[in-house]
Amino acid sequence: MNEKKIQSHSMAPNPSLVHFKWGGTTSEWEEEADQLMNCLQDQLDVKEDDAVKKKKIEYAEQKQYW
Repeated sequence: MNEKKIQSHSMAPNPSLVHFKWGGTTSEWEEEADQLMNCLQDQLDVKEDDAVKKKKIEYAEQKQYW
């Protein structure tokens, strides 16, 4: 039988993450969600390989003709 690799995802809460609270206004929720997304994106960026970063930069510098 073929065995599949199971990736373990760390679901431990990060104390530096923003914690959502009950109540408040929509703009406060949007700000908290934005901060959380930025934190998660920073974690992904740290894991990214230098070659992948270089490719993304090269692609972003290309002139797009639409």
